[in-house]
Amino acid sequence: MKIFLLEDDFALNESIKDMLETEDFDVDSFYDGKEALNNIKNAYDLFILDIFVPNLNGILLLENIKKINPESIVIIMSANIDISTIKDAYSKGCDDYIKKPFNIQELLFKLTKFRKDSDIFKFDEDILFDKKLKKLLCKNKEIKLTKNEKNLLLLLINNRGKTVDYNLIENFIYDDEPTSLDAIRSLIKRLRKKFPKELIFNNTDEGYFIK
Repeated sequence: MKIFLLEDDFALNESIKDMLETEDFDVDSFYDGKEALNNIKNAYDLFILDIFVPNLNGILLLENIKKINPESIVIIMSANIDISTIKDAYSKGCDDYIKKPFNIQELLFKLTKFRKDSDIFKFDEDILFDKKLKKLLCKNKEIKLTKNEKNLLLLLINNRGKTVDYNLIENFIYDDEPTSLDAIRSLIKRLRKKFPKELIFNNTDEGYFIK
Protein backbone atom coordinates (compact mmCIF):
# COMPACT_ATOMS: atom_id res chain seq x y z
CA MET A 1 0.00 0.00 0.00
CA LYS A 2 1.52 3.30 -1.09
CA ILE A 3 1.09 6.19 1.35
CA PHE A 4 1.52 9.94 0.93
CA LEU A 5 2.53 11.70 4.17
CA LEU A 6 2.49 15.48 4.71
CA GLU A 7 3.84 16.63 8.08
CA ASP A 8 6.09 19.66 8.60
CA ASP A 9 7.42 18.54 11.99
CA PHE A 10 10.61 16.73 10.95
CA ALA A 11 10.80 14.42 13.97
CA LEU A 12 7.15 13.39 13.77
CA ASN A 13 7.36 12.95 10.00
CA GLU A 14 10.36 10.62 10.38
CA SER A 15 8.74 8.69 13.24
CA ILE A 16 5.54 8.06 11.27
CA LYS A 17 7.45 7.12 8.13
CA ASP A 18 9.75 4.70 9.98
CA MET A 19 6.89 3.03 11.81
CA LEU A 20 4.80 2.55 8.67
CA GLU A 21 7.72 1.20 6.69
CA THR A 22 8.37 -1.43 9.37
CA GLU A 23 4.76 -2.53 8.72
CA ASP A 24 5.52 -2.92 5.00
CA PHE A 25 3.82 0.29 3.86
CA ASP A 26 5.49 2.22 1.04
CA VAL A 27 5.76 5.84 2.22
CA ASP A 28 6.66 9.10 0.44
CA SER A 29 6.89 11.96 2.94
CA PHE A 30 6.69 15.72 2.44
CA TYR A 31 7.17 18.75 4.71
CA ASP A 32 5.85 21.58 2.53
CA GLY A 33 2.32 21.99 1.17
CA LYS A 34 3.35 23.35 -2.21
CA GLU A 35 5.86 20.54 -2.77
CA ALA A 36 3.18 18.07 -1.72
CA LEU A 37 0.72 19.55 -4.24
CA ASN A 38 3.23 18.94 -7.04
CA ASN A 39 3.32 15.24 -6.19
CA ILE A 40 -0.32 14.27 -5.57
CA LYS A 41 -0.79 12.95 -9.12
CA ASN A 42 1.32 9.90 -8.40
CA ALA A 43 -0.47 6.63 -7.67
CA TYR A 44 -1.06 6.74 -3.91
CA ASP A 45 -3.52 4.51 -2.08
CA LEU A 46 -3.86 6.74 0.98
CA PHE A 47 -2.98 10.29 2.03
CA ILE A 48 -2.11 11.43 5.57
CA LEU A 49 -2.20 15.23 5.80
CA ASP A 50 -1.36 17.69 8.54
CA ILE A 51 -3.54 20.80 8.24
CA PHE A 52 -1.09 23.54 9.16
CA VAL A 53 2.00 23.23 6.97
CA PRO A 54 4.04 25.85 5.05
CA ASN A 55 2.76 27.37 1.78
CA LEU A 56 -0.46 25.36 1.33
CA ASN A 57 -2.63 23.96 4.10
CA GLY A 58 -3.89 20.40 4.28
CA ILE A 59 -7.54 21.30 3.66
CA LEU A 60 -6.73 22.92 0.31
CA LEU A 61 -4.54 19.94 -0.56
CA LEU A 62 -7.43 17.63 0.36
CA GLU A 63 -9.66 19.47 -2.12
CA ASN A 64 -7.11 19.05 -4.91
CA ILE A 65 -6.66 15.36 -4.17
CA LYS A 66 -10.41 14.73 -4.31
CA LYS A 67 -10.69 16.57 -7.63
CA ILE A 68 -8.16 14.21 -9.18
CA ASN A 69 -9.51 11.04 -7.56
CA PRO A 70 -12.73 11.26 -5.53
CA GLU A 71 -12.09 7.75 -4.17
CA SER A 72 -8.74 8.66 -2.63
CA ILE A 73 -8.53 7.82 1.06
CA VAL A 74 -7.46 10.84 3.11
CA ILE A 75 -6.72 11.03 6.84
CA ILE A 76 -6.38 14.52 8.32
CA MET A 77 -4.28 15.05 11.46
CA SER A 78 -4.08 18.25 13.47
CA ALA A 79 -3.73 19.73 16.94
CA ASN A 80 -6.68 21.97 16.06
CA ILE A 81 -9.80 20.69 17.84
CA ASP A 82 -12.09 23.48 16.61
CA ILE A 83 -15.27 21.70 15.52
CA SER A 84 -15.66 23.97 12.48
CA THR A 85 -12.23 22.89 11.21
CA ILE A 86 -13.09 19.22 11.69
CA LYS A 87 -16.46 19.75 9.98
CA ASP A 88 -14.74 21.51 7.08
CA ALA A 89 -12.32 18.60 6.65
CA TYR A 90 -15.15 16.06 6.50
CA SER A 91 -17.21 18.23 4.17
CA LYS A 92 -14.25 18.33 1.78
CA GLY A 93 -14.10 14.52 1.76
CA CYS A 94 -11.63 13.39 4.43
CA ASP A 95 -12.20 9.78 5.54
CA ASP A 96 -10.85 10.05 9.09
CA TYR A 97 -9.44 12.59 11.52
CA ILE A 98 -6.79 12.08 14.17
CA LYS A 99 -6.01 14.65 16.87
CA LYS A 100 -2.45 15.54 17.86
CA PRO A 101 -0.71 14.52 19.95
CA PHE A 102 -1.39 10.85 19.28
CA ASN A 103 0.31 7.53 19.78
CA ILE A 104 1.72 6.49 16.41
CA GLN A 105 0.31 3.04 17.04
CA GLU A 106 -3.15 4.66 17.00
CA LEU A 107 -2.50 5.84 13.44
CA LEU A 108 -1.52 2.31 12.48
CA PHE A 109 -4.81 0.98 13.84
CA LYS A 110 -6.67 3.46 11.65
CA LEU A 111 -4.70 2.43 8.58
CA THR A 112 -5.49 -1.24 8.97
CA LYS A 113 -9.15 -0.66 8.11
CA PHE A 114 -8.13 1.02 4.86
CA ARG A 115 -5.37 -1.36 3.85
CA LYS A 116 -5.99 -2.98 0.51
CA ASP A 117 -5.18 -6.57 -0.29
CA SER A 118 -4.38 -5.81 -3.91
CA ASP A 119 -3.52 -3.06 -6.36
CA ILE A 120 -5.18 -5.00 -9.18
CA PHE A 121 -8.25 -3.62 -10.93
CA LYS A 122 -10.24 -6.25 -12.82
CA PHE A 123 -12.22 -5.26 -15.90
CA ASP A 124 -13.13 -8.95 -16.11
CA GLU A 125 -11.41 -12.28 -15.52
CA ASP A 126 -9.15 -11.82 -18.57
CA ILE A 127 -8.33 -8.10 -18.47
CA LEU A 128 -6.48 -6.64 -15.47
CA PHE A 129 -4.69 -3.41 -14.65
CA ASP A 130 -1.99 -3.23 -11.99
CA LYS A 131 -2.40 0.30 -10.63
CA LYS A 132 0.89 0.31 -8.77
CA LEU A 133 3.00 -0.87 -11.73
CA LYS A 134 0.67 0.66 -14.33
CA LYS A 135 0.58 -2.54 -16.35
CA LEU A 136 -2.34 -3.72 -18.46
CA LEU A 137 -2.66 -7.49 -18.79
CA CYS A 138 -4.91 -9.44 -21.13
CA LYS A 139 -4.97 -13.21 -20.57
CA ASN A 140 -1.72 -12.83 -18.60
CA LYS A 141 0.05 -11.05 -21.46
CA GLU A 142 1.12 -7.44 -21.04
CA ILE A 143 -0.35 -4.92 -23.43
CA LYS A 144 2.17 -2.15 -24.03
CA LEU A 145 0.99 1.34 -23.15
CA THR A 146 2.60 4.75 -23.50
CA LYS A 147 3.08 6.94 -20.42
CA ASN A 148 0.01 9.04 -21.30
CA GLU A 149 -2.09 5.94 -21.96
CA LYS A 150 -1.12 4.50 -18.56
CA ASN A 151 -1.96 7.71 -16.74
CA LEU A 152 -5.25 8.11 -18.59
CA LEU A 153 -6.28 4.54 -17.77
CA LEU A 154 -5.36 5.08 -14.11
CA LEU A 155 -7.42 8.30 -14.05
CA LEU A 156 -10.45 6.51 -15.52
CA ILE A 157 -10.13 3.60 -13.09
CA ASN A 158 -9.80 5.90 -10.09
CA ASN A 159 -13.03 7.61 -11.19
CA ARG A 160 -14.83 4.50 -12.42
CA GLY A 161 -18.55 4.96 -12.85
CA LYS A 162 -18.12 8.73 -13.20
CA THR A 163 -17.50 10.84 -16.26
CA VAL A 164 -13.96 12.23 -16.44
CA ASP A 165 -14.22 15.54 -18.25
CA TYR A 166 -11.74 17.07 -20.67
CA ASN A 167 -10.44 19.59 -18.13
CA LEU A 168 -9.49 16.88 -15.67
CA ILE A 169 -7.77 14.86 -18.39
CA GLU A 170 -5.84 17.97 -19.44
CA ASN A 171 -4.87 18.65 -15.82
CA PHE A 172 -3.85 15.09 -14.97
CA ILE A 173 -2.24 13.92 -18.21
CA TYR A 174 -0.74 17.11 -19.59
CA ASP A 175 0.05 18.99 -16.35
CA ASP A 176 -2.30 21.86 -17.26
CA GLU A 177 -0.52 22.51 -20.57
CA PRO A 178 -3.11 23.74 -23.10
CA THR A 179 -4.24 20.70 -25.10
CA SER A 180 -6.70 20.45 -27.96
CA LEU A 181 -9.81 18.30 -27.78
CA ASP A 182 -8.54 16.50 -30.88
CA ALA A 183 -5.35 15.49 -29.03
CA ILE A 184 -7.38 14.10 -26.10
CA ARG A 185 -9.77 12.27 -28.44
CA SER A 186 -6.80 10.83 -30.31
CA LEU A 187 -5.29 9.58 -27.03
CA ILE A 188 -8.61 7.95 -26.08
CA LYS A 189 -8.88 6.35 -29.53
CA ARG A 190 -5.38 4.83 -29.26
CA LEU A 191 -6.08 3.51 -25.77
CA ARG A 192 -9.40 1.96 -26.85
CA LYS A 193 -7.62 0.05 -29.59
CA LYS A 194 -5.43 -1.65 -26.97
CA PHE A 195 -8.47 -3.45 -25.53
CA PRO A 196 -9.99 -6.54 -27.16
CA LYS A 197 -13.48 -5.14 -26.51
CA GLU A 198 -15.14 -1.83 -25.70
CA LEU A 199 -14.43 -0.85 -22.11
CA ILE A 200 -14.11 2.94 -22.36
CA PHE A 201 -17.33 4.84 -22.98
CA ASN A 202 -18.08 8.48 -23.68
CA ASN A 203 -20.70 11.01 -22.71
CA THR A 204 -21.03 13.23 -25.74
CA ASP A 205 -19.24 16.57 -25.30
CA GLU A 206 -18.62 15.80 -21.61
CA GLY A 207 -15.89 13.19 -21.26
CA TYR A 208 -15.20 9.50 -20.76
CA PHE A 209 -15.82 6.78 -18.22
CA ILE A 210 -15.46 3.09 -17.48
CA LYS A 211 -18.15 1.08 -15.76
